Amino acid sequence: MVLGGIRFALEIWAAIALGWWGWHLAGGGAFGIVLAIAIPTVAFAIWGTFAVKDDPSRNPNPPVPVAGWIRLLIEAAVFGLAAYGLWSGGHRAWAEGLLTAVGLLYFVTYERIAWLLKQK
Repeated sequence: MVLGGIRFALEIWAAIALGWWGWHLAGGGAFGIVLAIAIPTVAFAIWGTFAVKDDPSRNPNPPVPVAGWIRLLIEAAVFGLAAYGLWSGGHRAWAEGLLTAVGLLYFVTYERIAWLLKQK
C-alpha cells in the first residue's frame, strides 16, 4: 500500500513536470496553457490505456492489453520525458530526483518488474 502511494506520487510529479515543460516549450501565453494541459493529458491517456492484463498494481482489465516490456517502455518514456522537461528547463536537481526516486521504486518492486517481463 505504501509503495502504491509512492508510485502515485511519482506519477503526479511526472504529470506536473510534463505540464511545466509544455508551458515553457511555448514560452507561456495561451499556447503555453494548451501545451501545459495537452502534454500530460496525452502522456497519461497512453499510460492508462495500455497496460498488462492482471497487473496487480493497475486495473486488471486494461482497455488495451500489452506485453510487459511494452508497459515498461511506456513508463520509462513518461518518466524520462518528465525528467528531460525538467532538465531542459534548468531544473537539473528535480530531474535527477525524479529519476532517482523512480529507479529506487523499481529496485524495491523488482518482483513486479520481473513479472512484467514475463508477460506476453
